[in-house]
Amino acid sequence: MITIDLAIYGPLARVAGGRLITQTKLKLNNSAKIKDLLKTFNISPDDISYVFINAVLCDVPGLNASLEEPLHDNDHVGIFSNGYMWPYHYREGAFISKNLEIALNNRGTVHNTYTNE
Repeated sequence: MITIDLAIYGPLARVAGGRLITQTKLKLNNSAKIKDLLKTFNISPDDISYVFINAVLCDVPGLNASLEEPLHDNDHVGIFSNGYMWPYHYREGAFISKNLEIALNNRGTVHNTYTNE
């Protein structure tokens, strides 16, 4: 078994007992991936936006590039609810995972849209 430190932001935090933010330690199988973590809380990949593992950006809205990312003992995982903004402390840039780099190269640049509604 591995232990991860999980933080969930936005409305999805409710699945782990929070309101808009929750942080918890979680035990998973040694071979766990992000998709397994999502299944643990019955979270649809369509409900997530940004995913970070140890401060490395592994997913962006609508791409689901993080699902096959392996998890390791003592990883810190941050999951943001779909519709939530890019975390402010990464606005100057972030390291990205190899899977995300490949997905972005295949899809092209990701653009956020903003409305006044």
